[in-house]
Amino acid sequence: MNYAHKSIVGRRKLNEDSVCILTGESGLMLLAVADGMGGHAAGDVASAMVTDGLREAFPKISASENRAEALRRAIRNINLAVYRAADSMESRRGMGSTLVCVLAGGEGYLAASVGDSRLYHFDGTTLSRITTDHSLVETLVSQGVITREEAAVHPMRNIITRAVGSGLHVEVDLFQERWSEGDLLLLCTDGLHGSLDDAAICEILRRDASLAGRCDMLIDAASDAGSEDNITAVLVRCGEEAEA
Repeated sequence: MNYAHKSIVGRRKLNEDSVCILTGESGLMLLAVADGMGGHAAGDVASAMVTDGLREAFPKISASENRAEALRRAIRNINLAVYRAADSMESRRGMGSTLVCVLAGGEGYLAASVGDSRLYHFDGTTLSRITTDHSLVETLVSQGVITREEAAVHPMRNIITRAVGSGLHVEVDLFQERWSEGDLLLLCTDGLHGSLDDAAICEILRRDASLAGRCDMLIDAASDAGSEDNITAVLVRCGEEAEA
């Protein structure tokens, strides 16, 4: 599998996004993106705790006979660690982080999600969003209160309803999916998908460019579209196709 990633501070003073990419002896890969909760104390600390926790847990996850349960357990343990760290210091009260991560290997991948960082699957033609945002506007859309178009410009579109570290317990969404040779997975924070709609993301992924080049294009397009947040993108391709 080939991969590329890029993360920029954007118009913020501090980059509260964290990235983790690991490869095990069996070829299993762990890719993760975490976004420290905006407007809260020590978001950079929280996102770093999430990715550091996954690095520490990766050997046990990869060796487990039930990787889905091992990944869920690891995220719950990380959640508790972040929650306790936030509770132990006044300057860190209320900190938390989103998380989207993928265990990829062979013909399938396992994904986990908390918050509004996203996972997309691109098969060369069609872009599919795998994860569901844990956000106020997503709830309103699912209830039919607002449309998807209204959600994109809603004044409270940045309010998330689930985060790592926001409570003693966290609910983790898990997705078991299949992919084929040449398929791409995109992990990204809301600094990217909040400024680019799915059509714009799909158009960039269709371009004839390296993974690193397409990461650059995604970041640049989100920045040019007015993103005021940190912007992070991770791309991974199924198979052993060499990069151009």
